Amino acid sequence: MADLRLWLSLLKLRVVVLLQVTAIAAILAHDIADRQLLRAMFVGNDLARTWAETLETALVVLVGGSLASGGSMAINMWYDRDIDPLMARTGKRPLPSGELAPGAVLVYGIVVCVSGVVVLALLANQLAAAFAAFSALFYVLVYTMWLKRRTPQNIVIGGLAGALSPLVGWTAAGGDPLALLPWAMVAIIFLWTPPHFWALTLARPGEYAQAGVPMLPVTAGEAATRRYVTGYAAALLLTSLATGWQAGLGYPFLAAAVLLGGRFLQLALKLQHTPSKRVAWTLFGYSNIFLFLLFGAMVAAVALTA
Repeated sequence: MADLRLWLSLLKLRVVVLLQVTAIAAILAHDIADRQLLRAMFVGNDLARTWAETLETALVVLVGGSLASGGSMAINMWYDRDIDPLMARTGKRPLPSGELAPGAVLVYGIVVCVSGVVVLALLANQLAAAFAAFSALFYVLVYTMWLKRRTPQNIVIGGLAGALSPLVGWTAAGGDPLALLPWAMVAIIFLWTPPHFWALTLARPGEYAQAGVPMLPVTAGEAATRRYVTGYAAALLLTSLATGWQAGLGYPFLAAAVLLGGRFLQLALKLQHTPSKRVAWTLFGYSNIFLFLLFGAMVAAVALTA
């Protein structure tokens, strides 16, 4: 059982499952809107996907997406095995602690990641599998191996990897990959990622500098990073409102976006003007809740307005 926990810890399941929640939200939004559209066209629901099919797709994406993303996380830990011992947050991971061998972790990560892509290709469709594969490769090759140790914009650009999760869900449900709503979801996650991660770096100051990783607080300073967090929080609020307006999600969603995004911005401003580790941790924790609630509000809005 202890060995199983070690292997599972390589997948960073808390992060991975949160991303799959956004993919499942995209599935629900697509299928609910599709049923309502067919009803409005007086076709009825016979041509729409059944709720059983929606549930099946959600389970496939949850499993396949988690494996694809989790496998890339394991490869990230394999690659970062030289710097993880230098940080308290990562020093007790299975590789720095010597509990697992590097070669075994690399093979494990590749097998798990490829398995997830195969699950999506066989049980959903090839387009969803392609988005999942691109996301995993982008995280490993672009973020982990290229950007992370070279530029303070690492998490900004690298955040695209996780941001693509709604497109995996939307296309797995048979949705048009060029539709507005899934790309709006991508934009929200893309803007959410930097302040979410920078809040963590501000809560644990000095660790990335010790490891030689040029995160924004290391290169620009903590004060500048806090200003960036506020800027991204404001952009996130505006993007959420623009999504609600352009997608016709109605006033209840706009109200939810104001409340949720307003709280995010309030915490960011508090961190900027009265900085402390406690406020940084509060913002980091709330950012997870924010994403879950905003996407839940989006699905509810589609059900109410479609």
